[in-house]
Amino acid sequence: MDRKINWQKGSAFNHGYVEGTDYRVERMRAEDKHGFLLSNSRLTYLYVSGCVYPSPADRDAAILQELKKRGV
Repeated sequence: MDRKINWQKGSAFNHGYVEGTDYRVERMRAEDKHGFLLSNSRLTYLYVSGCVYPSPADRDAAILQELKKRGV
């Protein structure tokens, strides 16, 4: 099943959730690099990528890849 990341708007701009799961994400940016934090309903900061991705699309692909590693 293909998962989709739903990014929030307004004051929660940097936060989102992965549709159909209990996983939440927070996006971050440092200069021209992008990264993310992954958490779920049981544990905050399951994974912290650091700002290593060249684009938001690469970051989002990495989020979905991390979930696949976790069997989601």
